[in-house]
Amino acid sequence: MFPSPMTYTPSSMKILILSTFTFFFLPLSAQRITPLKQFKLKKQEVPPANYSGIWRVSDDTYALVSDQEAEDGFFLMDIHIDRKSGKVIEARRTSYHSTPAKTKDKLGKSERDLEGIAYSKHSGTFFLGGEGDEEILEYDASGVPTGRGLKMPICFSTNNIRPNLGIESLSYNPETHLFWTTTESTLKSDGPSADINHANVRNRLRLQSFGDDLNPQTQYAYMMEVPMCSSSAKKIGFLLHGVSDICALDDGRLIVMEREIYSSKKKLNNYVNIRLFVVNPQLSRPVDPATPLPQLTDDMFMQKEEICHFRTKATISRMNLANYEGMCLGPRLLDGRQTLLLINDTQEGMTRHGIRLKEYIKVLILESE
Repeated sequence: MFPSPMTYTPSSMKILILSTFTFFFLPLSAQRITPLKQFKLKKQEVPPANYSGIWRVSDDTYALVSDQEAEDGFFLMDIHIDRKSGKVIEARRTSYHSTPAKTKDKLGKSERDLEGIAYSKHSGTFFLGGEGDEEILEYDASGVPTGRGLKMPICFSTNNIRPNLGIESLSYNPETHLFWTTTESTLKSDGPSADINHANVRNRLRLQSFGDDLNPQTQYAYMMEVPMCSSSAKKIGFLLHGVSDICALDDGRLIVMEREIYSSKKKLNNYVNIRLFVVNPQLSRPVDPATPLPQLTDDMFMQKEEICHFRTKATISRMNLANYEGMCLGPRLLDGRQTLLLINDTQEGMTRHGIRLKEYIKVLILESE
């Protein structure tokens, strides 16, 4: 995997992962997660794309964004989940709602680079987050911009965000009436970012909330874990470490997905770590957007607890993609347990060594003991 002499950008490296799963569980106020086997999407029913965000609109209808499309908009997909077991029964992509992109790159792709999606029943509109323009804009049900969007604080300006490490996460909860977003990695003004030259760095992020009026509400400081590959820093050939999505729960807590993509210099050891943490804004101290995060004491950062960790590995004989970029709440099961859905990005079903990378949905079940 990741063999030379090919050159990889941070964007392309995000999806070139093979997978076998190992799960670890840690307590969170008597909460745990049960992961189910990943569900392979059929090519004829769900065409390959760069699925980077997912949102449950209603019942079995979900909206997804892809970050390498010629237009700006969202796909609708029917995903049927067994309400007893939580397993995916079937999935089918039904329609595409979009508008022509204002600007395109040399390959004819929209420069908005859509990474996150959320739907507000309050307004009946969709919100799409772009890592290209660092804007979260509102679209109607037809995929046409309304002219509105979340009013991003000045600290999230494009000149303060590292290339391809900007707005990647987006969530909304109708119970709390709050939107949530953050950047994938540390803002320039907040210190160094974890990468191949800074393997021991803990990324410092700003989790930002917005109300139904689209105005910014409260901002919190969040510190990521040190990359797990830091113990073998001299062997690192590539490292991408950041938050790929957020999911807002009904009780006000947030699930944060930390993702680490690693490749050794000899390309013999490649993996991605997905770690899910829960934070509680109600028990956290707000921060001033104008104060650089390195100036804060440790107690100003949100306390977090890990509830799930799985690693995907590269193997010689198998190529099962497991780079999950999108995350959203799914339906509640008949026994009341809440499901969580993850979607992966295959870069439009890229073929490696004659094997096509496949799209998957993974269901996690939130359980209380």
